[in-house]
Amino acid sequence: MALSLGMEKATIESLVKAFSGSTKGITNEVKLEQGWHTGNFENGGSWDTRFGRIRKAALHKNLVVLQRKRGIWEYILVLDIDTRTLYAFSKEKNFDVVIKKLGKKSIHYFHAFVSLNNQPVNLDNHQLEFFPRFTDEYEERRIEEVRKILAEDYPRVNKVIFVIGKEENNKIVNVEAKLYNQFFELIDVEDWSTYVASDQYDEIFVPNAQISGETEKREIIPKVKQSIKDRRNSERRITRVKNKQQDIEGQNM
Repeated sequence: MALSLGMEKATIESLVKAFSGSTKGITNEVKLEQGWHTGNFENGGSWDTRFGRIRKAALHKNLVVLQRKRGIWEYILVLDIDTRTLYAFSKEKNFDVVIKKLGKKSIHYFHAFVSLNNQPVNLDNHQLEFFPRFTDEYEERRIEEVRKILAEDYPRVNKVIFVIGKEENNKIVNVEAKLYNQFFELIDVEDWSTYVASDQYDEIFVPNAQISGETEKREIIPKVKQSIKDRRNSERRITRVKNKQQDIEGQNM
């Protein structure tokens, strides 16, 4: 079974490049502009950048983009209306943790999505028992959760494919599209690594040595893009105009 049936190679390439492209340059620019020295923003900012690229690529290829929120986490899903296939994106390390927690009290949205995949069950992985693997209550909660997440788009989704990126040294080096059944047993997989982005997003660094106390710490500071400089200059001009206008109004009072 071809997972990408109905999807053009150019579309797959566009989505994979958007997903796998480096985000370090963008997050470094934001940190530099805001004067941040801690790395709390790194993970969230990386995913915001990644999801933004996926959204743009999907819309360009006439796919439907679903933006959803789970707690404080917002994410992007891509829906191919023609094949009724929903694509969800994750890194391999995080995805493996989610799979291990299937059947637990807390239901991750991936647990909910995979309940839509009514694929054949591998009997070798199951004991032939008279009892179901999950309780009716758990299955009902999964269905309720996926209905709530997809809302009016629920009837338009027939299956969910997970696009999983393997990361090494903070770079996605391998991407696979995976189809699982409702028990998270792998049914089919396609290697999309040939479309992984090169380093065109990598940033240019300017080294700047700084000394703190007796310890010398070499910081890597990215160059500021011209667009950021222009925006800063524009903001300064607006402030000067406002201040001048206030001075004129004050003199006329």
